[in-house]
Amino acid sequence: MARILFLQPQQFAYAGLYYICGTLKSVGHQYSVLAANRPETISKHIREFAPDIIGFPCLTGMHREILAIASSIKEEFPGARILLGGIHPTLFPDILRNPNVDFICRGEGEWPTAELLNALDAGLSSFDIPNISWKKNGEIFHNEMRPLLDPLDSLPFPDYSIYRDIPVIAADTYPTVFMTRGCPFSCTYCHNSNQRKIYKGKGKYVRSFSPERILDEVEAVISQYPNTTAVFLGADTLGTDLGWLTDLLTRYRARFDMPYNCLIRPEHINEELARLLKETNCHMIAFGIESGSERIRRDLLRRGYPNKQIMQAAGLLKKYGIRFRTYNIIGFPTETPAEMMETLRLNLEIKPDFPWCSIYTPYPETKLSEYSVAHGYLDKNFTYDDVPLSFFNDTVLKNVDRNFIVNLHSFFQTMVLFPSLTPLLKYLLRIPPNRVFRFLFKAVYSYVCIRSENRTVVSFLKLALANRKFFK
Repeated sequence: MARILFLQPQQFAYAGLYYICGTLKSVGHQYSVLAANRPETISKHIREFAPDIIGFPCLTGMHREILAIASSIKEEFPGARILLGGIHPTLFPDILRNPNVDFICRGEGEWPTAELLNALDAGLSSFDIPNISWKKNGEIFHNEMRPLLDPLDSLPFPDYSIYRDIPVIAADTYPTVFMTRGCPFSCTYCHNSNQRKIYKGKGKYVRSFSPERILDEVEAVISQYPNTTAVFLGADTLGTDLGWLTDLLTRYRARFDMPYNCLIRPEHINEELARLLKETNCHMIAFGIESGSERIRRDLLRRGYPNKQIMQAAGLLKKYGIRFRTYNIIGFPTETPAEMMETLRLNLEIKPDFPWCSIYTPYPETKLSEYSVAHGYLDKNFTYDDVPLSFFNDTVLKNVDRNFIVNLHSFFQTMVLFPSLTPLLKYLLRIPPNRVFRFLFKAVYSYVCIRSENRTVVSFLKLALANRKFFK
């Protein structure tokens, strides 16, 4: 059977690899997962494992480092085959033009990867495999997209052991079990609308695993992550099907004492749901405010719920003693400093336990990036190569108050957590961005992560150092 090395330069778990590796295991292929970016470590592993192909999970912004590693591999191992999968090649298949990429997998990758390894094992030189794109002698071939997997329970059981020999990842206190695939919403800054276009006519986009399957996966992930203090029940959003969710969480509580975390949109949080979360041992939920300006949410982001609904949701969570994290973004096109301050004020009013803030990062071919180009906030030749690695450092938009955005971001969490300091903010915002401000941001960000994920300081520092490129 064929052998594949999954290589990732980042030290965090890619949940999709659990399912791909579980599928490969079910048909007898061999796989290894390496989280490294040092050339000598990568070379040593390739020589020892001797893979038939090397696969990279690839996100936009991280693709540049992946292509650089692929180039180094090709230089040392000229016969190496390189496969990219994940959201970046799904949305931007032209990355296959890069001379160091031989294959890409678009969309769901479990069976396409297995079938590609079948073909390599059989010595084939052409690859008529749905979802797989490939090239030969410089000519690119794009195969059609296969139907979406349905039911999801038909997938082989995932392999949650793949990171057990990678200490930083194996120490995770907050592992993820995905319960659904697909998002029913069309936020303008997100890629979901484009994914739905890719899969048009290919089946139901939003799907769920059965409660039985999810609970079996929870048991498996807890057994593989001994430091687990809460399981993240992953879904783009919960609460759209309260009957299914009630059944799942009731069974979860009967089977596990382990707390769980989840993501729910604020307009779905009502008394019944808040009570259910409390009764079933919810440790924390997260929801996106994104902007405290109703104009920005309604007219720019296509998130139409009013601030009143956000405040009601927060009030219910406080009533039932459920801690919550808010996701916020500042620096949108057309957003004024006053509107950014509305986001801060809304957070100050609802008092989240774990506030989180990023700077708007445009992704090509989303509605909001197209708007940004059309209205002069981005150059017309803006591409995915211009997307920054981190959404914590700076804005890439033109014609905005950069200093205000960067400084407000640096102090956003601090002001929400320590509101007595807010009178100082108007003075801090007048000072040019500097290393001291960035250091303070990193310190408070670390504090929030340690508290929300129940990590030790030592384990978090190891994680941060291993992924320090994202926090420069």
